[in-house]
Amino acid sequence: MKKNYLMLSAALLLAGAAHAQGTELFFSEYAEGAHQSGQPYGGTTNSTGNERALEIFNPTNNTVNLNPYSVRRYSNGNTPIFQEEKVFRSNAAHVAVGTNSMNPRTTFVIACGQATLPAIVNSANQFCADYALAPAANNSVIVGGGPIYFSGDDAMALVRYPSGTAGVGNGVIVDLIGVIGEGPVLQSCAAGGNWSGTNPLDGTGTNAVYVASANQTIIRRASVSRGITVNPPKQNVPGSCPPVRAAGGYNIADEWYMYSTAFNGPGGASNPAGQLYDQLGNHNDYTGPYGTYQAVLSTLGKFDSNISVYPNPAHGTATVEIKDAKVGSVTVLNNLGQRISAEAKGQGQEKLQLNISSLKPGLYFVQIWSADGQTKIYKELTVE
Repeated sequence: MKKNYLMLSAALLLAGAAHAQGTELFFSEYAEGAHQSGQPYGGTTNSTGNERALEIFNPTNNTVNLNPYSVRRYSNGNTPIFQEEKVFRSNAAHVAVGTNSMNPRTTFVIACGQATLPAIVNSANQFCADYALAPAANNSVIVGGGPIYFSGDDAMALVRYPSGTAGVGNGVIVDLIGVIGEGPVLQSCAAGGNWSGTNPLDGTGTNAVYVASANQTIIRRASVSRGITVNPPKQNVPGSCPPVRAAGGYNIADEWYMYSTAFNGPGGASNPAGQLYDQLGNHNDYTGPYGTYQAVLSTLGKFDSNISVYPNPAHGTATVEIKDAKVGSVTVLNNLGQRISAEAKGQGQEKLQLNISSLKPGLYFVQIWSADGQTKIYKELTVE
């Protein structure tokens, strides 16, 4: 079976299929609470308003080393990485600190460092660093600590580094919640919206259930066995006010279902205390295939390091320089479908010129396939 391997530099988006099903870690639960700061919700102290957590699942038959992994936050529709932190088993109250790994068919929970609810605190394997904490030798921060302080309009990514150490070299996005580069808005067009949608599996018409990235605990559907490695099309038509759903736009309900919400039914009164988190720490309803862990990213690292795109930003033309790598094709992509393509000769040493004069200013991605069709990487290109 052909395997398509993908590489992305640390600040870029990833697109394409990374691994076969059941062979790579993915997000299995996401909790973004609506709790108010200073209110009692059953913890030993009043809530800080940061009752948030992410759960990671290992759908393989192998023990997986967590040292190459991180969690990233892309904030409010921006493409630069806002916060990133290494995945590190650090909550000694929940599990003994030792080998930083996940056993087969188990979960790993990263909670906000200010979470107070017992259901979150007691299930956490790791508490994220303080907000905006600088990287240091004694913490797990890669970029501005605290990615689990996310809100419903922040895209969240699970990342693996081919170097074997999170934060060293380039990272590969192996799962994604939300759309990097889209800041979903409220119906009033104000910032602070969320990604939402419905799925016929949950009901239709007046019985439809909205799945949302804010004020809900959501769980990955049982049949999902791999992460999203393609940055999805934007949920809404850019600039529409009130927001208009784009045809084929991102629908979080395709892969997630609403387990619990901070509201009393659709359109009901706010009830943060009613939101549940008691499924954190397990993904027992998983029905997908269990596979063999694919530790193949060294191939990606070598291919990626031998290809460069410049100048960046570019105007009129851009150059793809290839050194010691056999390339089959190069394509410039954006979400609107504008494309500039070039065929490489697969010689291992060549420069391709891309005429980008017809492209509008903005962020694009250069898709590069290897000559044998086994490896695919993406490079960021800003057009002026």
